[in-house]
Amino acid sequence: MSTSPDGLFQYGGQPVGGGRYEGMWGNKVWFVDYDNGCSGAAGNKPADAGKYLDDAISAAGHNDVIYIRPRSPELGDSGAGPYYGGDPGDILPKSTTNWTIPYTTYGLSIIGTGSGVGQARASVTNLQGASGATTAVISLNAPFCSIENIGLKTGSSTTALIKQQFADSAAQQAFHNSYYNVWFRNTASSPGLIIDSGSYDVVESCTFSGCAYGVIYQSYNAVPNAQVLSNCNFDNTAAGSYDDISSTGGMTRALIKGCNFNHAEPSGGGHSKYIYMATTSTGLISSCYTGSSDATVATNFTLNGLTYSNCWALESFMVAA
Repeated sequence: MSTSPDGLFQYGGQPVGGGRYEGMWGNKVWFVDYDNGCSGAAGNKPADAGKYLDDAISAAGHNDVIYIRPRSPELGDSGAGPYYGGDPGDILPKSTTNWTIPYTTYGLSIIGTGSGVGQARASVTNLQGASGATTAVISLNAPFCSIENIGLKTGSSTTALIKQQFADSAAQQAFHNSYYNVWFRNTASSPGLIIDSGSYDVVESCTFSGCAYGVIYQSYNAVPNAQVLSNCNFDNTAAGSYDDISSTGGMTRALIKGCNFNHAEPSGGGHSKYIYMATTSTGLISSCYTGSSDATVATNFTLNGLTYSNCWALESFMVAA
């Protein structure tokens, strides 16, 4: 049984009341509380929250919602405390295996109830990969899903923080997913987010901090189509940045708007570009900014057909192609 008083997520919580927590369309809502929940709890209300996200994903059906309570900042990463200020502790997988959202759980929403990134990072809901697991921290194989208000750390992952996959196999059918206010952080030489062969996916108001690659769009089964990347902050160091946005096989109808490449010219490896399109692409870059006053399209961007307008901080990037 959760020890959260009054049946509520007391710290940074989603406002919920008593009674049943089923959605308007008969879908179910699940609650995860790593500090106060219990393994084996029903997990269908805050007062009976489960401890592990793994159990909530296993119990969830299509179009369900999972709310995750952030850990208390005073507990620190070890949970021993006292620890005041900075990050709250990390929420870990139940075992040595990272999280997977199966294709049968389409329409699932995973929402952290902390207040998110930016100036409020101290109350972000942090998920960290399992020690020893090299797969993506979250493998997303389902369509129509949403991940919101979450901070992600690698653990031992060498793949990515999130990998979204659409393959010939029926077990991998991820497309039309959305990522909102996600903090992708400290992935060393691996990507924050991989979107493989997706269509109509939206990455909105996310922060990529200390990532070698921010977003990689892959084309193993299809060229990514109608991708939107909006109002994101690439807060990486120049020496540690390979590419902020990279596509291995081009893109069609891409929209990259309002993004801040908030660091000096990339120099860490890979292609060392703010944006790199490997092959011919179509789409628009609009109202973006770089942290380098002398960056140029020729040197720091490989656009391969993407057009751009209303971008600033580098003179040659201000005029539409």
